[in-house]
Amino acid sequence: MKLLWNTNKNLPVGSNLGEERTIFWGNYHFVNSYPWILNLLSKLEIEIINDTQNLDENESLIIVDHMISTKESFYFDLSNKVKKIFLIHLGDEGGAEKKDLVYPLCEHIWRTFSLPMFKNFKNVTSIPIGYKCDPKKDKINILKRNYKWSFLGTTHGSSRYDLLDKHKNIMPNFINLTEDFSGKKSMDTNDYYKILNNSIFAPIPHGYFHPETYRLYEALEAGCIPIIENPFKFFDNFLPNNPLPSVNSWEDSSTIIKKYLENKKDIEIVGNKINDWWTQHKENLKETFLIIKNV
Repeated sequence: MKLLWNTNKNLPVGSNLGEERTIFWGNYHFVNSYPWILNLLSKLEIEIINDTQNLDENESLIIVDHMISTKESFYFDLSNKVKKIFLIHLGDEGGAEKKDLVYPLCEHIWRTFSLPMFKNFKNVTSIPIGYKCDPKKDKINILKRNYKWSFLGTTHGSSRYDLLDKHKNIMPNFINLTEDFSGKKSMDTNDYYKILNNSIFAPIPHGYFHPETYRLYEALEAGCIPIIENPFKFFDNFLPNNPLPSVNSWEDSSTIIKKYLENKKDIEIVGNKINDWWTQHKENLKETFLIIKNV
């Protein structure tokens, strides 16, 4: 099966299509989501291609893309060139992106940012947004970590300020605040994962538009115990039977952390339970892509 990463290719031309924004996010997804998507596809034999020039009508293609509404003509032409298109649709956090012309051209769509509107679509599967970049593989034993909790990122929204306030007296901790999403004052990837890998707990506030954030999956990869803000019980439905501690207020989170810190054996038990669940959940996700083999 051939795979084309199209987020930073076949870009639209025209002053009214927001090329700068498309290019920025296209490169962002390529740099940050590449390892996660390839991991999900690891049960398939994949040949990565750079263009569609040598495809023929008997072939099927997996394409990873975003802002598909700006590339409708590309998808229409591609549908007449190959047998089937399988789309992995990144971005579209609020679900506002126009999809009615592109989705019908695809045999199946895997999309990040699960939304209720896609729940009954037979050819749409929602997948986690995953981690940015490639996580550190070697995990420090959870009982030997230096920081009781850490938070790295922006503080948009009152929830995140409340998070910092309610946890500030739980020491030692590590806090690194960035000014905005452009990455000012952000840590490089290696340092970022070093901190996560040295943190026992990771409070996880909801995202800007959507409950999901990369930090949840990055914390899971680092072997932290995430404590998730769970608006409308989103994660109960999206990650069924998950063992993640969830809260409605950050005061509850600080109480949970303090309680666990009183008994290190409980920390180890819940940490192992979460690691086992996350490992199995990723295997289950990989299985959803095996539909391609049967088409």
